[in-house]
Amino acid sequence: MFDRDRWQEIYSTLGKNKLRTALTAFGVFWGIFMLIIMLGSGNGLKNGVQSGFKDFATNSFFTWTQRTSMPYKGFKQGRRFNYNNDDIRAIIDNVPEADIVAPRNQLGDYGGNNNVNYGLKTGSFTVYGDYPEIFKIQSYAITAGRKMNRIDEKEKRKIAIIGSRVQTLLFGDTTSSLAKNIEINGVFFR
Repeated sequence: MFDRDRWQEIYSTLGKNKLRTALTAFGVFWGIFMLIIMLGSGNGLKNGVQSGFKDFATNSFFTWTQRTSMPYKGFKQGRRFNYNNDDIRAIIDNVPEADIVAPRNQLGDYGGNNNVNYGLKTGSFTVYGDYPEIFKIQSYAITAGRKMNRIDEKEKRKIAIIGSRVQTLLFGDTTSSLAKNIEINGVFFR
């Protein structure tokens, strides 16, 4: 295993071909360095995606409407349609595997922001209209106030659950937003 002549030959060869030795060493170093970078990036991306979905139910399923791609029973191609409460009721009644159905309406379509006002302060935010079942699908950390419930839905109360960014921009860090009214596209919510 340890033969002095072999090691002297290797050392002599490396000494005679210094440029080739340096380039080979750099190539090996660079390959290992890039492997470490790629593995780290892959793990970082995996962790980022998993943390983005950590608060969602793992067996959840989402549907939404888009423009139609073909004509159907006299309707034109490219028309828009939306789900309504009858569609939601049909899903609940006819799909026994759907344990929880939580309809969501996004104000301003996908990616649309809406003006939210409090006094003289205004911000542009994404606004969702949710049912109380959303809390069974997606976890929210509510730091003040309470979650919406069936009574809010039944009595058609105009309540808003705001995020920390809305709280900071409209009310500041020290002022509580509880029991105050904000205006979303001309409609007031508590």
